[in-house]
Amino acid sequence: MLCPAAGTRPTVACPVKRRSLGRDPRLPLVDVTPTPAGHPEVCRRESLTFNRDIGIRHWQELDHGLAPWVHHYFRLRNRVEHFNGYAKDHEAIERSRTRRIRGIAAQSLLLSFQIAHANHRKLASWLDTLQTGGLPARRRPSNRHTLKNPHDWTPKGYLPGSTPEA
Repeated sequence: MLCPAAGTRPTVACPVKRRSLGRDPRLPLVDVTPTPAGHPEVCRRESLTFNRDIGIRHWQELDHGLAPWVHHYFRLRNRVEHFNGYAKDHEAIERSRTRRIRGIAAQSLLLSFQIAHANHRKLASWLDTLQTGGLPARRRPSNRHTLKNPHDWTPKGYLPGSTPEA
Protein backbone atom coordinates (compact mmCIF):
# COMPACT_ATOMS: atom_id res chain seq x y z
CA MET A 1 0.00 0.00 0.00
CA LEU A 2 1.39 3.34 -1.02
CA CYS A 3 1.12 6.48 1.10
CA PRO A 4 -1.24 8.93 -0.69
CA ALA A 5 1.35 11.71 -0.29
CA ALA A 6 4.19 9.58 -1.72
CA GLY A 7 5.13 8.78 -5.28
CA THR A 8 5.36 10.90 -8.40
CA ARG A 9 1.67 11.90 -8.40
CA PRO A 10 0.49 12.36 -4.81
CA THR A 11 -3.25 12.66 -4.19
CA VAL A 12 -2.89 14.60 -0.91
CA ALA A 13 -0.41 17.14 0.46
CA CYS A 14 1.28 16.21 3.73
CA PRO A 15 3.72 18.26 5.82
CA VAL A 16 5.60 15.07 6.75
CA LYS A 17 6.30 14.27 3.08
CA ARG A 18 7.77 17.60 1.97
CA ARG A 19 7.83 16.57 -1.71
CA SER A 20 4.02 16.53 -1.79
CA LEU A 21 3.77 20.19 -0.69
CA GLY A 22 3.47 22.88 -3.35
CA ARG A 23 2.89 20.49 -6.26
CA ASP A 24 -0.78 21.16 -6.83
CA PRO A 25 -2.71 23.76 -4.84
CA ARG A 26 -5.94 21.76 -5.33
CA LEU A 27 -4.67 18.77 -3.30
CA PRO A 28 -6.22 18.48 0.16
CA LEU A 29 -3.82 19.10 3.03
CA VAL A 30 -3.59 16.23 5.51
CA ASP A 31 -2.83 17.01 9.12
CA VAL A 32 -1.04 14.01 10.62
CA THR A 33 -1.12 14.00 14.40
CA PRO A 34 1.98 12.29 15.76
CA THR A 35 1.65 9.71 18.50
CA PRO A 36 4.08 9.35 21.43
CA ALA A 37 5.96 6.83 19.29
CA GLY A 38 6.25 9.37 16.46
CA HIS A 39 4.51 9.53 13.12
CA PRO A 40 2.64 6.46 11.82
CA GLU A 41 4.77 3.95 9.93
CA VAL A 42 3.20 4.84 6.59
CA CYS A 43 4.47 8.42 7.09
CA ARG A 44 8.03 7.25 7.75
CA ARG A 45 8.17 5.02 4.64
CA GLU A 46 7.06 5.31 1.03
CA SER A 47 4.95 2.15 1.05
CA LEU A 48 3.90 -0.72 3.30
CA THR A 49 3.34 -4.38 2.60
CA PHE A 50 0.58 -6.12 4.55
CA ASN A 51 0.33 -9.82 5.21
CA ARG A 52 -2.96 -11.60 4.58
CA ASP A 53 -3.70 -12.12 8.25
CA ILE A 54 -3.58 -8.38 9.02
CA GLY A 55 -6.82 -7.73 7.17
CA ILE A 56 -6.10 -6.41 3.74
CA ARG A 57 -9.09 -4.64 2.21
CA HIS A 58 -9.94 -6.96 -0.69
CA TRP A 59 -8.68 -10.24 0.75
CA GLN A 60 -9.95 -13.49 -0.76
CA GLU A 61 -9.66 -16.92 0.73
CA LEU A 62 -8.71 -18.45 -2.62
CA ASP A 63 -5.96 -16.91 -4.74
CA HIS A 64 -7.32 -15.56 -8.02
CA GLY A 65 -6.60 -17.76 -11.03
CA LEU A 66 -5.20 -20.80 -9.19
CA ALA A 67 -6.76 -24.25 -9.47
CA PRO A 68 -8.90 -24.12 -6.26
CA TRP A 69 -10.26 -20.69 -7.21
CA VAL A 70 -11.08 -21.88 -10.74
CA HIS A 71 -12.82 -24.98 -9.34
CA HIS A 72 -15.07 -22.98 -6.99
CA TYR A 73 -15.60 -19.97 -9.26
CA PHE A 74 -16.75 -21.99 -12.26
CA ARG A 75 -19.05 -24.13 -10.14
CA LEU A 76 -20.76 -21.03 -8.76
CA ARG A 77 -20.78 -19.29 -12.13
CA ASN A 78 -22.39 -22.33 -13.77
CA ARG A 79 -25.16 -22.30 -11.14
CA VAL A 80 -25.89 -18.62 -11.86
CA GLU A 81 -25.94 -19.17 -15.62
CA HIS A 82 -28.12 -22.26 -15.21
CA PHE A 83 -30.70 -20.30 -13.22
CA ASN A 84 -30.60 -17.45 -15.76
CA GLY A 85 -31.35 -19.94 -18.54
CA TYR A 86 -34.11 -21.54 -16.48
CA ALA A 87 -35.73 -18.16 -15.80
CA LYS A 88 -35.51 -17.21 -19.48
CA ASP A 89 -37.07 -20.50 -20.57
CA HIS A 90 -39.85 -20.71 -17.96
CA GLU A 91 -40.58 -17.08 -17.09
CA ALA A 92 -39.53 -15.29 -20.30
CA ILE A 93 -37.63 -12.66 -18.32
CA GLU A 94 -35.77 -11.40 -21.38
CA ARG A 95 -39.02 -10.33 -23.10
CA SER A 96 -39.89 -6.98 -21.55
CA ARG A 97 -42.73 -6.50 -24.04
CA THR A 98 -44.74 -9.20 -22.27
CA ARG A 99 -44.79 -7.04 -19.14
CA ARG A 100 -47.47 -4.55 -20.14
CA ILE A 101 -46.48 -1.66 -17.97
CA ARG A 102 -44.38 1.39 -18.72
CA GLY A 103 -41.41 2.71 -16.79
CA ILE A 104 -38.13 1.21 -15.66
CA ALA A 105 -39.15 1.04 -11.98
CA ALA A 106 -42.34 -0.88 -12.75
CA GLN A 107 -40.47 -3.16 -15.18
CA SER A 108 -37.85 -3.86 -12.49
CA LEU A 109 -40.52 -4.67 -9.92
CA LEU A 110 -42.32 -7.07 -12.25
CA LEU A 111 -39.01 -8.66 -13.25
CA SER A 112 -38.22 -9.30 -9.58
CA PHE A 113 -41.61 -11.03 -9.21
CA GLN A 114 -40.83 -13.19 -12.26
CA ILE A 115 -37.44 -14.18 -10.84
CA ALA A 116 -39.01 -14.97 -7.45
CA HIS A 117 -41.64 -17.12 -9.21
CA ALA A 118 -38.94 -18.97 -11.15
CA ASN A 119 -37.08 -19.60 -7.89
CA HIS A 120 -40.29 -20.81 -6.21
CA ARG A 121 -41.04 -23.11 -9.16
CA LYS A 122 -37.53 -24.57 -9.00
CA LEU A 123 -37.78 -25.16 -5.24
CA ALA A 124 -41.25 -26.73 -5.56
CA SER A 125 -40.04 -29.18 -8.19
CA TRP A 126 -37.11 -30.09 -5.93
CA LEU A 127 -39.43 -30.59 -2.93
CA ASP A 128 -41.56 -32.96 -5.01
CA THR A 129 -38.58 -35.28 -5.29
CA LEU A 130 -38.07 -35.64 -1.51
CA GLN A 131 -39.42 -38.46 0.60
CA THR A 132 -42.40 -37.18 2.59
CA GLY A 133 -45.01 -38.85 4.78
CA GLY A 134 -43.50 -42.32 4.48
CA LEU A 135 -43.79 -42.32 0.70
CA PRO A 136 -40.69 -43.18 -1.30
CA ALA A 137 -38.74 -40.42 -2.99
CA ARG A 138 -39.88 -39.59 -6.49
CA ARG A 139 -37.29 -39.29 -9.22
CA ARG A 140 -37.25 -36.19 -11.32
CA PRO A 141 -38.23 -36.71 -14.92
CA SER A 142 -35.26 -36.79 -17.22
CA ASN A 143 -34.80 -33.97 -19.70
CA ARG A 144 -32.87 -36.21 -22.06
CA HIS A 145 -34.46 -37.47 -25.22
CA THR A 146 -34.96 -41.19 -25.55
CA LEU A 147 -32.68 -42.71 -28.12
CA LYS A 148 -34.30 -44.04 -31.24
CA ASN A 149 -33.41 -47.15 -33.13
CA PRO A 150 -31.22 -46.05 -36.07
CA HIS A 151 -33.23 -48.27 -38.42
CA ASP A 152 -36.44 -46.40 -37.57
CA TRP A 153 -35.36 -42.90 -38.48
CA THR A 154 -33.99 -43.53 -41.96
CA PRO A 155 -36.48 -43.55 -44.81
CA LYS A 156 -37.36 -46.99 -46.12
CA GLY A 157 -35.41 -48.03 -49.17
CA TYR A 158 -32.20 -46.19 -48.30
CA LEU A 159 -30.66 -48.94 -46.20
CA PRO A 160 -29.32 -52.04 -47.87
CA GLY A 161 -31.73 -54.94 -47.59
CA SER A 162 -34.81 -52.76 -47.04
CA THR A 163 -37.64 -52.49 -49.50
CA PRO A 164 -39.47 -49.27 -50.32
CA GLU A 165 -43.13 -49.11 -49.46
CA ALA A 166 -45.63 -48.85 -52.30
